[in-house]
Amino acid sequence: MSTKIAILILLFISFFSHTENTPKPNFIIIYLDDMGYSDVGIYKDERLKTPNIDLLSNSGQIWTNFYASSAVCTPSRAGLLTGRLPVRNGLYGNTIGVFFPGSGTGIPYSELTFPEVLNENGYTTGIFGKWHLGDKKKFWPTRHGFDEWVGIPYSNDMDWKVGDIDLEYLFRNPSLALEKYGEIAPKIVEKIRNPNIDDWNVPLHKSIKHSNNSFSDETLERPADQHTITKKFTEESLKFIEKSAENNKSFFLFLSHSMPHVPLFRSDGFVDSTKLGLYADVLAEIDWSVGEVLEKIKNIGIDENTYVIFTSDNGPWLLYPNNAGSAKPLRDGKGTTFEGGMRVMTIFKGPNIKTGIVKDIGSQLDFFTTILTLADIEAPFNPEDSYDLSKTLKYLEPSPRQIIPYFVGSELRAFRYKNHKIHFITQGAYNLPPERMEHEIPILFNLTTDIGEEEELLNLDTINEIKRQVDLFQKDLRIKNSLLDIQYIDLN
Repeated sequence: MSTKIAILILLFISFFSHTENTPKPNFIIIYLDDMGYSDVGIYKDERLKTPNIDLLSNSGQIWTNFYASSAVCTPSRAGLLTGRLPVRNGLYGNTIGVFFPGSGTGIPYSELTFPEVLNENGYTTGIFGKWHLGDKKKFWPTRHGFDEWVGIPYSNDMDWKVGDIDLEYLFRNPSLALEKYGEIAPKIVEKIRNPNIDDWNVPLHKSIKHSNNSFSDETLERPADQHTITKKFTEESLKFIEKSAENNKSFFLFLSHSMPHVPLFRSDGFVDSTKLGLYADVLAEIDWSVGEVLEKIKNIGIDENTYVIFTSDNGPWLLYPNNAGSAKPLRDGKGTTFEGGMRVMTIFKGPNIKTGIVKDIGSQLDFFTTILTLADIEAPFNPEDSYDLSKTLKYLEPSPRQIIPYFVGSELRAFRYKNHKIHFITQGAYNLPPERMEHEIPILFNLTTDIGEEEELLNLDTINEIKRQVDLFQKDLRIKNSLLDIQYIDLN
Protein backbone atom coordinates (compact mmCIF):
# COMPACT_ATOMS: atom_id res chain seq x y z
CA MET A 1 0.00 0.00 0.00
CA SER A 2 1.40 3.39 -0.98
CA THR A 3 2.01 6.04 1.66
CA LYS A 4 -0.52 8.35 -0.03
CA ILE A 5 -3.30 5.76 0.09
CA ALA A 6 -2.48 4.97 3.73
CA ILE A 7 -2.73 8.69 4.65
CA LEU A 8 -6.05 9.01 2.82
CA ILE A 9 -7.44 6.01 4.69
CA LEU A 10 -6.28 7.43 8.03
CA LEU A 11 -7.85 10.82 7.21
CA PHE A 12 -11.08 9.08 6.20
CA ILE A 13 -11.19 7.10 9.46
CA SER A 14 -10.26 10.18 11.47
CA PHE A 15 -13.00 12.28 9.85
CA PHE A 16 -15.78 9.81 10.54
CA SER A 17 -14.50 9.08 14.04
CA HIS A 18 -14.52 12.83 14.76
CA THR A 19 -18.00 13.19 13.27
CA GLU A 20 -19.37 10.40 15.46
CA ASN A 21 -17.77 11.88 18.59
CA THR A 22 -18.87 15.45 17.93
CA PRO A 23 -21.89 16.09 20.15
CA LYS A 24 -25.00 17.42 18.52
CA PRO A 25 -25.90 20.95 19.60
CA ASN A 26 -28.21 21.62 22.52
CA PHE A 27 -31.31 23.80 22.20
CA ILE A 28 -33.01 25.99 24.78
CA ILE A 29 -36.20 27.92 24.15
CA ILE A 30 -37.06 30.46 26.85
CA TYR A 31 -40.73 31.17 26.28
CA LEU A 32 -42.65 33.94 28.02
CA ASP A 33 -46.41 34.26 28.34
CA ASP A 34 -47.93 37.59 27.19
CA MET A 35 -44.63 39.49 27.07
CA GLY A 36 -44.81 42.96 25.52
CA TYR A 37 -42.95 43.59 22.26
CA SER A 38 -41.10 46.51 23.84
CA ASP A 39 -40.34 44.84 27.17
CA VAL A 40 -37.03 43.68 25.66
CA GLY A 41 -34.94 44.35 22.56
CA ILE A 42 -34.47 47.51 20.57
CA TYR A 43 -37.72 49.23 21.65
CA LYS A 44 -37.29 48.49 25.35
CA ASP A 45 -38.27 51.05 27.96
CA GLU A 46 -34.90 51.91 29.51
CA ARG A 47 -36.49 52.04 32.95
CA LEU A 48 -36.91 48.26 32.77
CA LYS A 49 -33.65 46.76 33.96
CA THR A 50 -33.07 43.41 32.24
CA PRO A 51 -29.27 43.04 32.13
CA ASN A 52 -29.26 39.33 31.32
CA ILE A 53 -31.76 39.60 28.47
CA ASP A 54 -29.78 42.63 27.26
CA LEU A 55 -26.62 40.49 27.30
CA LEU A 56 -28.42 37.85 25.27
CA SER A 57 -29.57 40.53 22.81
CA ASN A 58 -26.13 42.10 22.44
CA SER A 59 -24.41 38.77 21.88
CA GLY A 60 -27.17 37.30 19.73
CA GLN A 61 -29.35 38.01 16.72
CA ILE A 62 -32.53 40.05 17.27
CA TRP A 63 -35.47 39.53 14.89
CA THR A 64 -37.86 42.49 14.86
CA ASN A 65 -40.31 40.96 12.36
CA PHE A 66 -40.89 37.65 14.10
CA TYR A 67 -44.34 36.20 14.75
CA ALA A 68 -46.21 33.77 16.95
CA SER A 69 -48.68 31.62 15.05
CA SER A 70 -51.63 33.06 16.98
CA ALA A 71 -52.51 35.93 19.28
CA VAL A 72 -53.61 33.58 22.10
CA CYS A 73 -51.95 30.78 24.05
CA THR A 74 -53.10 27.33 22.89
CA PRO A 75 -52.88 27.74 19.10
CA SER A 76 -49.63 29.67 19.47
CA ARG A 77 -47.98 26.81 21.39
CA ALA A 78 -49.39 24.25 18.98
CA GLY A 79 -47.86 26.10 16.04
CA LEU A 80 -44.46 26.35 17.72
CA LEU A 81 -44.19 22.63 18.50
CA THR A 82 -45.68 21.21 15.30
CA GLY A 83 -44.59 23.75 12.68
CA ARG A 84 -48.17 23.75 11.40
CA LEU A 85 -50.82 26.42 11.48
CA PRO A 86 -53.40 25.51 14.15
CA VAL A 87 -56.22 25.46 11.57
CA ARG A 88 -54.54 22.43 9.99
CA ASN A 89 -54.79 20.25 13.10
CA GLY A 90 -57.84 21.60 14.94
CA LEU A 91 -55.88 23.28 17.74
CA TYR A 92 -57.85 26.50 17.48
CA GLY A 93 -61.29 27.66 18.57
CA ASN A 94 -64.09 29.72 17.05
CA THR A 95 -66.15 29.82 20.24
CA ILE A 96 -63.61 28.70 22.90
CA GLY A 97 -60.21 30.15 22.11
CA VAL A 98 -57.94 28.03 24.35
CA PHE A 99 -58.02 24.87 26.46
CA PHE A 100 -59.60 25.19 29.91
CA PRO A 101 -59.58 22.93 32.99
CA GLY A 102 -61.39 19.65 32.47
CA SER A 103 -60.97 19.67 28.70
CA GLY A 104 -61.81 16.40 26.99
CA THR A 105 -59.55 17.14 24.04
CA GLY A 106 -55.91 18.07 23.52
CA ILE A 107 -53.07 17.85 21.05
CA PRO A 108 -53.75 14.80 18.84
CA TYR A 109 -51.45 11.77 18.87
CA SER A 110 -51.18 12.12 15.11
CA GLU A 111 -49.41 15.48 15.42
CA LEU A 112 -45.64 15.22 15.24
CA THR A 113 -43.71 17.65 17.44
CA PHE A 114 -40.08 18.53 16.89
CA PRO A 115 -39.22 17.41 20.47
CA GLU A 116 -40.45 13.95 19.40
CA VAL A 117 -38.06 13.99 16.45
CA LEU A 118 -35.17 15.15 18.66
CA ASN A 119 -36.04 12.51 21.24
CA GLU A 120 -36.07 9.76 18.64
CA ASN A 121 -32.61 10.91 17.54
CA GLY A 122 -30.95 10.59 20.92
CA TYR A 123 -31.84 13.90 22.57
CA THR A 124 -33.11 14.15 26.11
CA THR A 125 -36.02 16.58 26.27
CA GLY A 126 -37.54 18.52 29.14
CA ILE A 127 -40.24 21.14 29.60
CA PHE A 128 -40.53 23.20 32.76
CA GLY A 129 -43.49 25.53 32.91
CA LYS A 130 -46.82 26.02 31.22
CA TRP A 131 -48.16 23.45 28.73
CA HIS A 132 -51.72 24.43 27.63
CA LEU A 133 -52.31 21.71 25.04
CA GLY A 134 -54.68 19.53 27.07
CA ASP A 135 -54.84 18.81 30.81
CA LYS A 136 -55.75 15.11 30.74
CA LYS A 137 -52.72 12.87 31.25
CA LYS A 138 -52.92 11.43 27.75
CA PHE A 139 -52.22 14.92 26.40
CA TRP A 140 -49.37 15.79 28.78
CA PRO A 141 -45.95 16.76 27.36
CA THR A 142 -44.42 13.38 28.24
CA ARG A 143 -46.86 11.82 25.76
CA HIS A 144 -45.70 14.17 23.00
CA GLY A 145 -41.91 14.05 22.91
CA PHE A 146 -40.72 15.19 26.33
CA ASP A 147 -38.88 12.97 28.81
CA GLU A 148 -39.91 15.07 31.80
CA TRP A 149 -42.18 17.90 32.80
CA VAL A 150 -42.69 20.01 35.86
CA GLY A 151 -45.32 22.65 35.26
CA ILE A 152 -48.90 23.78 35.05
CA PRO A 153 -51.35 22.36 32.49
CA TYR A 154 -53.02 25.65 31.50
CA SER A 155 -52.88 29.38 32.22
CA ASN A 156 -52.23 30.58 35.74
CA ASP A 157 -55.50 32.58 35.84
CA MET A 158 -57.70 29.49 35.39
CA ASP A 159 -59.35 27.22 37.94
CA TRP A 160 -61.10 30.07 39.76
CA LYS A 161 -64.45 29.83 41.47
CA VAL A 162 -66.83 32.58 42.57
CA GLY A 163 -69.64 31.12 44.62
CA ASP A 164 -70.86 28.15 42.59
CA ILE A 165 -69.61 29.53 39.28
CA ASP A 166 -66.41 28.42 37.58
CA LEU A 167 -65.26 28.38 33.97
CA GLU A 168 -66.37 24.82 33.36
CA TYR A 169 -69.88 25.70 34.51
CA LEU A 170 -70.00 28.63 32.08
CA PHE A 171 -68.89 26.55 29.11
CA ARG A 172 -71.23 23.70 29.92
CA ASN A 173 -74.16 26.15 30.22
CA PRO A 174 -73.68 28.50 27.26
CA SER A 175 -77.20 29.92 27.45
CA LEU A 176 -76.50 31.20 30.97
CA ALA A 177 -72.82 32.06 30.50
CA LEU A 178 -73.13 35.71 29.51
CA GLU A 179 -75.53 36.58 32.32
CA LYS A 180 -73.64 34.65 34.99
CA TYR A 181 -70.23 35.96 33.97
CA GLY A 182 -71.56 39.50 33.96
CA GLU A 183 -72.55 39.01 37.59
CA ILE A 184 -69.15 37.78 38.73
CA ALA A 185 -66.80 39.65 36.35
CA PRO A 186 -66.02 42.47 38.78
CA LYS A 187 -64.91 39.91 41.36
CA ILE A 188 -62.65 38.19 38.82
CA VAL A 189 -61.06 41.53 37.90
CA GLU A 190 -60.48 42.25 41.57
CA LYS A 191 -58.77 38.88 42.00
CA ILE A 192 -56.47 39.68 39.06
CA ARG A 193 -55.56 43.10 40.41
CA ASN A 194 -55.04 41.93 43.97
CA PRO A 195 -53.89 38.34 43.52
CA ASN A 196 -54.03 35.69 46.22
CA ILE A 197 -52.65 32.18 45.69
CA ASP A 198 -55.84 30.52 46.90
CA ASP A 199 -57.98 32.28 44.28
CA TRP A 200 -56.68 29.92 41.58
CA ASN A 201 -56.62 26.17 42.11
CA VAL A 202 -53.99 25.64 39.40
CA PRO A 203 -52.07 22.36 39.87
CA LEU A 204 -48.30 21.95 39.60
CA HIS A 205 -47.65 18.57 38.00
CA LYS A 206 -44.57 16.41 37.57
CA SER A 207 -44.34 13.74 34.89
CA ILE A 208 -41.49 11.42 33.90
CA LYS A 209 -41.39 9.17 30.85
CA HIS A 210 -39.40 5.99 31.49
CA SER A 211 -37.36 4.01 28.98
CA ASN A 212 -40.05 1.30 28.85
CA ASN A 213 -42.62 3.94 27.82
CA SER A 214 -44.33 3.94 31.20
CA PHE A 215 -44.95 7.14 33.12
CA SER A 216 -44.65 8.45 36.65
CA ASP A 217 -47.18 11.23 37.16
CA GLU A 218 -47.88 13.22 40.30
CA THR A 219 -49.29 16.52 41.49
CA LEU A 220 -46.72 18.42 43.54
CA GLU A 221 -48.88 21.35 44.64
CA ARG A 222 -52.50 22.42 44.36
CA PRO A 223 -52.82 25.30 44.22
CA ALA A 224 -49.36 25.92 42.82
CA ASP A 225 -47.37 28.45 44.81
CA GLN A 226 -47.15 31.11 42.15
CA HIS A 227 -44.94 33.31 44.31
CA THR A 228 -42.10 30.85 43.72
CA ILE A 229 -43.14 29.42 40.36
CA THR A 230 -40.61 31.32 38.21
CA LYS A 231 -37.88 30.21 40.58
CA LYS A 232 -39.20 26.62 40.53
CA PHE A 233 -39.21 26.37 36.74
CA THR A 234 -35.71 27.85 36.63
CA GLU A 235 -34.27 25.48 39.22
CA GLU A 236 -35.79 22.46 37.47
CA SER A 237 -34.29 23.67 34.19
CA LEU A 238 -30.83 24.04 35.73
CA LYS A 239 -31.01 20.50 37.15
CA PHE A 240 -32.06 19.20 33.75
CA ILE A 241 -29.14 20.93 32.01
CA GLU A 242 -26.66 19.63 34.56
CA LYS A 243 -27.97 16.08 34.44
CA SER A 244 -27.94 16.05 30.64
CA ALA A 245 -24.33 17.27 30.58
CA GLU A 246 -23.23 14.70 33.17
CA ASN A 247 -24.76 11.95 31.03
CA ASN A 248 -23.15 13.35 27.85
CA LYS A 249 -26.59 13.76 26.30
CA SER A 250 -27.54 16.48 23.87
CA PHE A 251 -30.73 18.12 25.10
CA PHE A 252 -33.70 20.27 24.27
CA LEU A 253 -34.95 22.45 27.11
CA PHE A 254 -38.29 24.26 26.86
CA LEU A 255 -38.40 26.77 29.73
CA SER A 256 -42.01 27.85 29.34
CA HIS A 257 -42.65 30.56 31.93
CA SER A 258 -46.21 31.16 33.10
CA MET A 259 -45.35 34.82 33.67
CA PRO A 260 -45.91 37.67 32.89
CA HIS A 261 -49.47 36.39 32.27
CA VAL A 262 -51.82 37.69 34.97
CA PRO A 263 -52.23 37.14 37.89
CA LEU A 264 -48.71 38.35 38.56
CA PHE A 265 -46.56 36.90 41.33
CA ARG A 266 -42.87 37.13 42.20
CA SER A 267 -40.71 35.63 44.90
CA ASP A 268 -39.66 37.50 48.05
CA GLY A 269 -36.32 38.63 46.67
CA PHE A 270 -37.99 40.56 43.86
CA VAL A 271 -40.78 42.33 45.75
CA ASP A 272 -40.37 46.07 45.02
CA SER A 273 -36.97 45.31 43.52
CA THR A 274 -37.47 47.68 40.59
CA LYS A 275 -39.52 50.45 42.24
CA LEU A 276 -41.57 50.39 39.00
CA GLY A 277 -44.41 48.18 40.15
CA LEU A 278 -45.46 44.55 40.08
CA TYR A 279 -45.03 43.94 36.35
CA ALA A 280 -41.47 45.27 36.33
CA ASP A 281 -40.64 43.10 39.37
CA VAL A 282 -41.97 40.03 37.57
CA LEU A 283 -39.89 40.86 34.49
CA ALA A 284 -36.83 41.34 36.70
CA GLU A 285 -37.25 37.82 38.09
CA ILE A 286 -37.58 36.42 34.59
CA ASP A 287 -34.39 38.28 33.69
CA TRP A 288 -32.71 36.63 36.68
CA SER A 289 -33.91 33.27 35.33
CA VAL A 290 -32.35 33.99 31.93
CA GLY A 291 -29.08 34.86 33.66
CA GLU A 292 -29.11 31.61 35.63
CA VAL A 293 -29.55 29.57 32.45
CA LEU A 294 -26.81 31.44 30.56
CA GLU A 295 -24.44 31.12 33.51
CA LYS A 296 -25.13 27.39 33.88
CA ILE A 297 -24.32 26.51 30.27
CA LYS A 298 -21.20 28.65 30.46
CA ASN A 299 -19.97 27.16 33.74
CA ILE A 300 -20.30 23.58 32.54
CA GLY A 301 -18.63 24.41 29.23
CA ILE A 302 -21.45 23.86 26.74
CA ASP A 303 -22.38 27.44 25.84
CA GLU A 304 -20.49 27.26 22.54
CA ASN A 305 -22.54 24.22 21.52
CA THR A 306 -25.93 25.48 22.71
CA TYR A 307 -28.55 27.47 20.84
CA VAL A 308 -30.72 29.75 22.97
CA ILE A 309 -33.98 31.24 21.68
CA PHE A 310 -35.91 33.85 23.66
CA THR A 311 -39.49 34.72 22.63
CA SER A 312 -43.13 35.02 23.71
CA ASP A 313 -46.37 33.21 22.88
CA ASN A 314 -48.20 36.43 21.89
CA GLY A 315 -48.40 40.11 22.73
CA PRO A 316 -49.33 41.79 26.03
CA TRP A 317 -52.81 41.41 27.56
CA LEU A 318 -53.96 45.02 27.50
CA LEU A 319 -57.21 44.29 29.33
CA TYR A 320 -55.14 44.75 32.49
CA PRO A 321 -52.93 47.71 31.52
CA ASN A 322 -51.36 48.19 34.95
CA ASN A 323 -50.33 44.53 35.00
CA ALA A 324 -49.13 44.21 31.41
CA GLY A 325 -46.17 45.10 29.26
CA SER A 326 -46.22 47.29 26.18
CA ALA A 327 -46.44 46.43 22.50
CA LYS A 328 -45.47 49.95 21.40
CA PRO A 329 -44.71 50.97 18.72
CA LEU A 330 -47.00 48.18 17.52
CA ARG A 331 -50.77 48.53 17.51
CA ASP A 332 -52.92 46.79 20.14
CA GLY A 333 -51.96 43.54 21.86
CA LYS A 334 -52.94 39.98 22.71
CA GLY A 335 -56.04 38.64 20.99
CA THR A 336 -55.90 40.86 17.91
CA THR A 337 -54.53 40.49 14.41
CA PHE A 338 -52.95 43.92 14.59
CA GLU A 339 -49.19 43.62 14.95
CA GLY A 340 -49.27 43.90 18.75
CA GLY A 341 -51.11 40.60 18.95
CA MET A 342 -48.73 38.32 17.08
CA ARG A 343 -45.43 40.08 16.45
CA VAL A 344 -43.00 39.11 19.22
CA MET A 345 -39.44 40.31 19.80
CA THR A 346 -37.27 37.21 19.33
CA ILE A 347 -33.59 36.62 20.07
CA PHE A 348 -31.31 33.81 18.81
CA LYS A 349 -27.87 32.99 20.16
CA GLY A 350 -25.66 30.02 19.44
CA PRO A 351 -22.88 28.44 17.38
CA ASN A 352 -22.05 30.51 14.30
CA ILE A 353 -25.11 32.76 14.65
CA LYS A 354 -24.27 36.25 13.42
CA THR A 355 -24.93 39.06 15.88
CA GLY A 356 -27.05 42.05 15.00
CA ILE A 357 -30.60 42.97 14.02
CA VAL A 358 -32.55 41.07 11.36
CA LYS A 359 -35.56 42.75 9.76
CA ASP A 360 -36.56 39.75 7.63
CA ILE A 361 -39.78 37.88 8.39
CA GLY A 362 -39.74 34.81 10.63
CA SER A 363 -42.24 32.79 12.63
CA GLN A 364 -42.31 30.35 15.52
CA LEU A 365 -43.73 27.93 12.96
CA ASP A 366 -40.18 27.87 11.59
CA PHE A 367 -38.63 26.50 14.79
CA PHE A 368 -39.50 22.92 13.75
CA THR A 369 -37.52 22.91 10.51
CA THR A 370 -34.79 25.31 11.64
CA ILE A 371 -33.92 23.42 14.83
CA LEU A 372 -33.81 20.06 13.06
CA THR A 373 -31.60 21.55 10.35
CA LEU A 374 -29.21 22.95 12.97
CA ALA A 375 -29.18 19.51 14.61
CA ASP A 376 -28.52 17.86 11.22
CA ILE A 377 -31.59 15.67 11.65
CA GLU A 378 -33.98 14.79 8.86
CA ALA A 379 -37.62 14.86 9.92
CA PRO A 380 -39.94 12.04 8.85
CA PHE A 381 -42.48 14.72 7.99
CA ASN A 382 -41.88 18.26 6.79
CA PRO A 383 -44.56 20.61 8.15
CA GLU A 384 -46.29 22.67 5.48
CA ASP A 385 -45.86 25.96 7.32
CA SER A 386 -42.30 25.67 8.63
CA TYR A 387 -39.39 27.39 6.85
CA ASP A 388 -35.68 26.82 7.44
CA LEU A 389 -34.13 29.99 8.86
CA SER A 390 -30.71 28.48 9.51
CA LYS A 391 -28.96 30.27 6.63
CA THR A 392 -30.31 33.61 7.81
CA LEU A 393 -29.09 32.87 11.32
CA LYS A 394 -25.62 31.77 10.22
CA TYR A 395 -24.91 33.72 7.06
CA LEU A 396 -27.49 36.54 7.10
CA GLU A 397 -28.96 35.24 3.86
CA PRO A 398 -32.50 36.51 3.14
CA SER A 399 -35.20 34.68 5.05
CA PRO A 400 -37.19 32.27 2.88
CA ARG A 401 -40.41 33.37 4.64
CA GLN A 402 -42.36 36.10 2.87
CA ILE A 403 -45.88 35.62 4.25
CA ILE A 404 -47.68 35.71 7.58
CA PRO A 405 -51.34 34.66 7.80
CA TYR A 406 -53.24 36.13 10.77
CA PHE A 407 -56.06 33.89 11.99
CA VAL A 408 -58.64 34.26 14.73
CA GLY A 409 -60.07 30.78 15.03
CA SER A 410 -60.54 29.55 11.48
CA GLU A 411 -61.12 33.07 10.14
CA LEU A 412 -58.29 34.57 8.10
CA ARG A 413 -58.46 38.21 9.16
CA ALA A 414 -55.22 39.62 7.79
CA PHE A 415 -52.28 38.64 5.62
CA ARG A 416 -48.74 39.94 5.31
CA TYR A 417 -46.72 39.59 2.12
CA LYS A 418 -43.20 41.02 2.25
CA ASN A 419 -43.48 44.60 3.56
CA HIS A 420 -47.23 45.05 3.16
CA LYS A 421 -50.21 43.77 5.13
CA ILE A 422 -53.92 43.75 4.37
CA HIS A 423 -56.77 43.43 6.87
CA PHE A 424 -59.99 41.75 5.75
CA ILE A 425 -61.48 42.07 9.25
CA THR A 426 -60.40 44.31 12.11
CA GLN A 427 -61.41 44.00 15.75
CA GLY A 428 -60.02 44.78 19.16
CA ALA A 429 -59.52 42.13 21.81
CA TYR A 430 -61.75 41.22 24.76
CA ASN A 431 -64.35 44.01 24.43
CA LEU A 432 -61.69 46.62 23.67
CA PRO A 433 -61.98 48.91 20.62
CA PRO A 434 -62.16 48.87 17.68
CA GLU A 435 -65.42 46.99 17.13
CA ARG A 436 -65.47 44.19 14.59
CA MET A 437 -65.57 45.49 11.03
CA GLU A 438 -65.39 43.65 7.73
CA HIS A 439 -63.69 45.56 4.93
CA GLU A 440 -64.99 45.12 1.39
CA ILE A 441 -61.74 46.64 0.18
CA PRO A 442 -59.05 45.35 2.56
CA ILE A 443 -57.15 47.91 4.62
CA LEU A 444 -53.53 48.17 3.48
CA PHE A 445 -50.49 49.11 5.54
CA ASN A 446 -46.79 49.30 4.75
CA LEU A 447 -45.19 47.74 7.83
CA THR A 448 -41.72 48.98 6.93
CA THR A 449 -42.67 52.64 7.02
CA ASP A 450 -45.67 52.33 9.35
CA ILE A 451 -44.97 49.76 12.06
CA GLY A 452 -47.91 51.07 14.12
CA GLU A 453 -50.52 50.48 11.37
CA GLU A 454 -51.72 54.08 11.51
CA GLU A 455 -51.72 55.23 7.88
CA GLU A 456 -54.16 53.37 5.65
CA LEU A 457 -53.01 53.17 2.03
CA LEU A 458 -55.14 52.89 -1.07
CA ASN A 459 -53.05 51.05 -3.62
CA LEU A 460 -55.23 48.58 -5.48
CA ASP A 461 -52.29 47.04 -7.33
CA THR A 462 -50.58 46.12 -4.03
CA ILE A 463 -53.87 44.91 -2.52
CA ASN A 464 -54.53 42.69 -5.54
CA GLU A 465 -50.97 41.35 -5.46
CA ILE A 466 -51.39 40.32 -1.81
CA LYS A 467 -54.81 38.81 -2.54
CA ARG A 468 -53.14 36.65 -5.21
CA GLN A 469 -50.70 35.45 -2.54
CA VAL A 470 -53.68 34.70 -0.28
CA ASP A 471 -55.24 32.60 -3.05
CA LEU A 472 -52.00 30.64 -3.46
CA PHE A 473 -51.80 30.12 0.30
CA GLN A 474 -55.40 28.94 0.58
CA LYS A 475 -55.22 26.67 -2.47
CA ASP A 476 -53.87 23.71 -0.49
CA LEU A 477 -55.16 24.74 2.95
CA ARG A 478 -57.47 22.20 4.55
CA ILE A 479 -59.04 23.47 7.75
CA LYS A 480 -59.80 20.78 10.33
CA ASN A 481 -62.72 21.02 12.71
CA SER A 482 -61.91 22.75 15.97
CA LEU A 483 -60.87 20.57 18.91
CA LEU A 484 -61.25 23.47 21.31
CA ASP A 485 -64.89 24.16 20.53
CA ILE A 486 -65.82 20.59 21.50
CA GLN A 487 -63.57 20.31 24.56
CA TYR A 488 -66.55 20.02 26.93
CA ILE A 489 -68.53 17.56 24.85
CA ASP A 490 -68.56 14.07 26.36
CA LEU A 491 -66.04 12.28 24.15
CA ASN A 492 -66.18 8.95 25.97
